[in-house]
Amino acid sequence: MHKGMPLRRLALNMALLTLAGCGGGGSSAGGGGTQPPAPTYTVGGSISGLKTGGLTLASGADKLSIAAAATSFTLPTALAAGASYDVRIGSQPPRFTQRCAVANGSGAIGSANVSNVALSCVDHPALVGTLAGNGNPTKLPGTAAVFNEPQGLAVDDAGNVFVADRKNNRIAKITPAGVVSTFVGATPGQAATEAELAFGYADDITRDKDGNFYVVGNHMVRKITKEGVVSTVAGAAEIGYADGPGAQARFNTPLGITVDSAGNLYVADTLNLRIRKITPAGVVSTIAGSGARGAADGAALQASFNNPYGVAVDKAGNVLIADTLNHLVRKLGTDGTVSTLAGHDNGVDAGDGQGTQASLKQPSGITVDGDGNLYVAELGGKVRSISPSGYVATIAGQYAAPGSVDGLGSVATFTTPHGIALDATGKLYIGDPGAGRVRKIAEQ
Repeated sequence: MHKGMPLRRLALNMALLTLAGCGGGGSSAGGGGTQPPAPTYTVGGSISGLKTGGLTLASGADKLSIAAAATSFTLPTALAAGASYDVRIGSQPPRFTQRCAVANGSGAIGSANVSNVALSCVDHPALVGTLAGNGNPTKLPGTAAVFNEPQGLAVDDAGNVFVADRKNNRIAKITPAGVVSTFVGATPGQAATEAELAFGYADDITRDKDGNFYVVGNHMVRKITKEGVVSTVAGAAEIGYADGPGAQARFNTPLGITVDSAGNLYVADTLNLRIRKITPAGVVSTIAGSGARGAADGAALQASFNNPYGVAVDKAGNVLIADTLNHLVRKLGTDGTVSTLAGHDNGVDAGDGQGTQASLKQPSGITVDGDGNLYVAELGGKVRSISPSGYVATIAGQYAAPGSVDGLGSVATFTTPHGIALDATGKLYIGDPGAGRVRKIAEQ
């Protein structure tokens, strides 16, 4: 008996282990077994009419980018029975392309996947018209040219468009009805005074919140009050590169200018391959560009550009740059670094798409709206938009089809769209020097 005791204890221990493995022998009331996970269900639905990219959907913490021409979607997060969902538009497709709406977007999860959310999209194309210009920069007998290489544009609060009419050596004014007059400089077809001739040429123009205009041309930055009084802010009629007080600063063919809400001016100093800043006190500094030709991103003063033509500033203080011969749109962030927002320089025409997957062709003019949408005029013949999410879309125009045809979207043609401006209602204006016209784009 004594020698058998270890065997009985072994048998007892084995029995206890067997009970524990089956969930028995424990002290908890309900047993200690692992419960199966609760079932979860997906939320999705159909998409009709979508052609372009840039659309995003949101529901709770989910954010889903929808590819161009998609016909269905499923949100990434599965939900348990009883959970609520609320599918909504996170961001619409780019302006002047399409608008989308959601039906059956909200509810509670039952005992099956949700598949009846319906997303429908309809076209909202750009309608391109001619605001002013006769397309004839030479003086026909009995007819004075209206424009001779209209480039940069600015719009006042009343909807009047002010045009840097480059080879006519003037700033022209166009009313919303299309009536053209000379604001500053020489009037085509009329004898010019010495003061009018002294104005010289202008490449780009911007307007501040007080109604004053600023113009780049002839290696200078000039101010024009709303009464038409002209003064020099910075630079001189000579090529150079120097920072410092306005009269000491030098530029080399600056082609773009913009102004922020604090009155700081930003200049695309094109042939110096730099971006310059002018404070309200008139002090000029270099804020981006090493002076070397290239497309390097990184710290602002080590970054490189290739003939930047256009410049804009958003409400966050980021400076947006049309880097023309690199076929890129770049951003100088408030952290002092330059990055590439859109385009690539590999010679492949990839059309529309996300950021650097899209292709651009000599972007020149650039402007930005209050929602962060960028609008870009390309010398190659198109007008493009870049959404806050970085999607590049074609608003109007075609490559390799120079002309001045009015119409919807890609039916319309441009010759060399250069300047671009936005009015308070969201209409775009394009200075097309090759066609001698100023065009207007409205959402249909």
